Amino acid sequence: MRVNDLIPWKASRGYQPTVHDERDPVAALQNNVNRAFDDFLRMFNVPFSGLPASFLDSDSGIHVDVAETDKEVKVSAELPGFDEADIDVKVSDGTMIISGEKKTDRDVDENGYTLRERSFGRVERALPLPDGIDADAATASFKSGVLTVTIPKKAEAQSGSKRIPVQSN
Repeated sequence: MRVNDLIPWKASRGYQPTVHDERDPVAALQNNVNRAFDDFLRMFNVPFSGLPASFLDSDSGIHVDVAETDKEVKVSAELPGFDEADIDVKVSDGTMIISGEKKTDRDVDENGYTLRERSFGRVERALPLPDGIDADAATASFKSGVLTVTIPKKAEAQSGSKRIPVQSN
């Protein structure tokens, strides 16, 4: 087999991409490996184990990093191409919802040609939050396409343990 035979578009085939046959052993192997990894990784839902699959969705279009310390929870979300006016952050019932909506209109008239482009996009991601956070004291900043939300923990949650007074009867 020559290297040119591996190119999916060739003049002899009329620039048509190659079609993967169901009997193709390489494609079948790739599908089986992908399925095995997906099944294996589904067993480890840490740190959000026991939550609905919608919380674990990475196909939402928003990639996030969540870091928790004794004093705060920090969420960094990648939102390239968005402006701070396009982004909405809400905390409700122990869940943070980050959403963004972008609309673009472009009209260009040059040399007798007119170019009109319109695009619209919406992304949303829901993240469960731990108990004991102070949502009223949360802050958010947006710089270079990265949204950073910092939510401090309440004083009783920061200590890690709660003292329970013992009373005599």
